[in-house]
Order: sequence, then structure tokens, then C-alpha cells
Amino acid sequence: MLAEPARDDFFFSRVSRDFYAYWQSLAAHGGGVPRRSNFDPAAVPTLLPHIFIVEKIRDTGRFFFRLSGTGIREVMGFENTNHFLDELLHGEDLQTVSGIFDQVLTQGVCVRSIEGLNYSDRSYLRVEIVRLPLRTDEGDRRLVIGCLSRIENDRSSLGVNAVKDKQVLRIDNDVLPRMAF
Repeated sequence: MLAEPARDDFFFSRVSRDFYAYWQSLAAHGGGVPRRSNFDPAAVPTLLPHIFIVEKIRDTGRFFFRLSGTGIREVMGFENTNHFLDELLHGEDLQTVSGIFDQVLTQGVCVRSIEGLNYSDRSYLRVEIVRLPLRTDEGDRRLVIGCLSRIENDRSSLGVNAVKDKQVLRIDNDVLPRMAF
């Protein structure tokens, strides 16, 4: 099953549009959900800072960040790579994000959301997150590949290290409706 094309006005971020178009090209070439080995970082160098790959560990059902770009670390204020999701999020936020990853894996859909991040210094940032299924090289659907990008109106007011050393206190999902397609 091939993913449907997204309308040009569907994504707020150019990063999200380009990422989804790249994933779609892999899906079209492979006849469905692409394999991890189909993903070529050299083909999308400008997107790499925004890309993450999460694996659902078969034995435990926990989600593990295999890769998380430097742009994500700059937005979140901490490193996700080589950490389990439940080490980074707790409570309702953990349940929500785990549920989204499960939806991507079980239904094979793209889940795009606009989320608000509230930080310990009371600052606030909106991001667009796109999550897509990716198969292991053995064909198992245990990987989620995604991208995270800022969607602020005035990016000039946000320095590259705007959230350095800040803790995310709460992730408000569905600032705008979450959509799966």
C-alpha cells in the first residue's frame, strides 16, 4: 500500500514537506513501506539534523531512539540518541507519544502533529513532527522514521541554542489537530 500524496499546503514546514516527499519516493520505488537500508542519508543532507529513527524493541515493547539529529537536540534541549522514550518522557506525554508510534507501526500511516513545547524557563515553542513507518532490513515493521522542525512565525528571535539547558516540562499535543493519512 503506497502512501497518498500530501497536498502542497498540508505541511507548515519545508523540512516536513521535503522529508515526506523523500519517504514517498522510497515507498514508490520499493512498492510500499521502505526498508531501513533504502534510507540514504547522503540523499537528504539538509534534512539530517531534523530526522529521527525509533525502534520498538521486540521483547519489551519499549521505544528506543536509534538516531536523533542535532536539530532535534537543539529544539528539545537534550540528546535523544541511544535513549529509550520512557527515559525522556513520563506520564501522559509518554502514553501519547508511545500511542502515536504504535499507530504508525500497526496501521502503516503517516502521523503529523503540531505540538507545543513548554520549557522550564516558561518559554514556548511550536514544532511540526512527521512520523512514518520503516521496515527493518529483515522486513519487520518495528521502525519509525520521522522529522521534527520548528514552525514559529518569527524564527529570527530564536537562536540556534535557544533551548539549551532547558527542561521540557510538558508537550501539548494537538495544538492543531493531529492527522494520520
